[in-house]
Amino acid sequence: MNKLKVFLTVALTLVLSVSAVYALTVNMSVDELKQLTSNDTFGAMASPDHYQRQYFHAGYQSGGSVYSTSSTAATFTLLSANFDGDVTYVDWTPNVSTTITTMASTSMYWLGETPGDERSYWFRNASSTATASITFAAGTGVDLQDNEDSADLALLGLDLMKLTFIRKADSDVLLVLDEYTEAD
Repeated sequence: MNKLKVFLTVALTLVLSVSAVYALTVNMSVDELKQLTSNDTFGAMASPDHYQRQYFHAGYQSGGSVYSTSSTAATFTLLSANFDGDVTYVDWTPNVSTTITTMASTSMYWLGETPGDERSYWFRNASSTATASITFAAGTGVDLQDNEDSADLALLGLDLMKLTFIRKADSDVLLVLDEYTEAD
């Protein structure tokens, strides 16, 4: 009977000791985690949403897919589907000079609704004929902003334009047009 009491006492002491050490470790880890989360950043990504500034020390590469099309119409209205998904580059071949009107700001679901949301696309006039130009026009709720170095909103053959859409506080959209001309 004494051996059983000693055994139970030793076993209970071991269980309590292990439990105390485990509890102390867990509490320390929680405290350390609280301190880390308030002072440091982590490298893991739980979702595609990021709420802190990102630093890429080795650089980064961005990109997506290409939307290619051609048109024979003198006027065309863009659709949100033209910019849907991972599209980052549009290769457009106009067979005649074309005026392209942007979609309305209310249909730009891919841009987001928060003021300051921004998304950019590269838009290339893929025509080898300089006279087949693309001229941009604003859809409803879109405010065009042209680079002051550009004379107009026309994109000549083989030239490139960066389109940057920015959601305004009133839910309308600024569209910044930055044109690049063929250099070779």
